[in-house]
Amino acid sequence: MNAFKRLQLEYDGIYGIIHKYTSAPYIINYLNKLKAAIDAPDYDALMYSLSAIDKWYDNNIYEISHNEFVFNFDSHQKNMQLIKEILAEISEQDCIAGSQKMEERTEDTVIFLSHKSDDKKYADALERFITGLGVRNDQLIYTSHPLHKIPLDVSIYEYLRMHFDSNLFMIILWSDKYLDSPACLNEMGAAWVTQSDYTNIYVPDFSFGNPKYHECAVDTKKMGAVLNGDAHCKASMLELKNKIEDLFGLKNEEAKVMYLLERFIEEITEDK
Repeated sequence: MNAFKRLQLEYDGIYGIIHKYTSAPYIINYLNKLKAAIDAPDYDALMYSLSAIDKWYDNNIYEISHNEFVFNFDSHQKNMQLIKEILAEISEQDCIAGSQKMEERTEDTVIFLSHKSDDKKYADALERFITGLGVRNDQLIYTSHPLHKIPLDVSIYEYLRMHFDSNLFMIILWSDKYLDSPACLNEMGAAWVTQSDYTNIYVPDFSFGNPKYHECAVDTKKMGAVLNGDAHCKASMLELKNKIEDLFGLKNEEAKVMYLLERFIEEITEDK
């Protein structure tokens, strides 16, 4: 995997870890400029923004390590190392190749919502949010919905295998029942084996201390969203919205996004 592709896949995590620590305009500005440079892609702007973020970490890592309210210092260390590795490896040719692939990928892009049927309430809310953004029925695999199900007489694993060859983005809806399902764990494992991009989403009562969770192949320390309806949940859903829009080349008006988000929060907190 070239450094540009790695940066594309890791950007949300880089942003999330830093933003959780600070909302200082200086660093948030460079994070936003980095996202724009990745999307363009613009090699010079990318290198300038990434170098500024690297310098920010050099200047602030000591303070972060001694901040009594920072409980994820390891994540900052990994973030800092990741940025330095990408800076050392990325080339303009990587960006050019990434741009060509981005132009070709939209029609092949598929979202797979991996879930346990017991968690249909939350999965249905995610389906309505995703399709509300403009994702077509055939661009979402969600087996609990008639418009997104696996075709008749086709094995789910064979169907997924075909899509792992395309640009697959997996949303993993974690729950304790998901961890007890061999079928769900096989889906999650397939994403890891094929190095598919994924986002972690959690039902509100998920047990983060469950040993089965920490034995999974995917990165369970990757930033995710807990569907409890709080401010962090809303912010994470807006990040997911941005990711989906980037994947499919979509653009939505702010009023529409706010409506979709409010409806989503109402659905996941109903009868809470």
